[in-house]
Amino acid sequence: MYCVKCGVKLQDGVEECPLCHTPVWNPEPKEESRRYPDTMPAQHKESDIPGAVAMTVICAIASIVTLTVCFKLYGSLSWGGYVILGLLLFYVIAVLPRWFVHPKAEVFVPVDHAAAALYVLYICLKTGGSWFMSFAFPVILSSCIISTALICLLKYVKGGKAFILGGFLLALGGFTVLVEFFEHLSFGVEMFRWSLYSLAGFGSAGLFLLIAGMIPSLRHGMRKRFFF
Repeated sequence: MYCVKCGVKLQDGVEECPLCHTPVWNPEPKEESRRYPDTMPAQHKESDIPGAVAMTVICAIASIVTLTVCFKLYGSLSWGGYVILGLLLFYVIAVLPRWFVHPKAEVFVPVDHAAAALYVLYICLKTGGSWFMSFAFPVILSSCIISTALICLLKYVKGGKAFILGGFLLALGGFTVLVEFFEHLSFGVEMFRWSLYSLAGFGSAGLFLLIAGMIPSLRHGMRKRFFF
């Protein structure tokens, strides 16, 4: 590289000519150094073991205190069963996934429903009821099937989210009618007191999403507006 004014040969990296002090002009701009890679690094996630340990200790202490108080005052488990099983339900839903680096929702959702079913079964037996198999069990099972199906479809099916969510809303509306039907069978209440309203609301929203999935312009508009 040479000076454009006096023609003296210049060393690399100088900003002006040492002879005539003319600013150095380089017709070939230097390639800017890249500070960041083209791709973002993979997110590293660790299991929240300290938090899981802390919550486990808290739940264990609360259970021991409950047992001690119940047997000390009443000589039996008494109301402690509700508290201990409630803590167990909380542990399964909120604490158990913390032990895993990548907890799978399609696994833990059925586990959560099973824990809820056991808790409700205990309440039913403790209170001398007979409504678990006719009401609670089918309702919890239906909720488990619908929610697990939604999670699996969203996770493993590429595209078609409008159809998936639309079908889910329709299923949710039917689920409310199913809940009222089992309520009618178990407790003898009048049918269609409230479920038709929820069916109309969820059904309308579900049909709209299904129609939006079939119309490209409407689907693109929803995607831009709601990131859907």
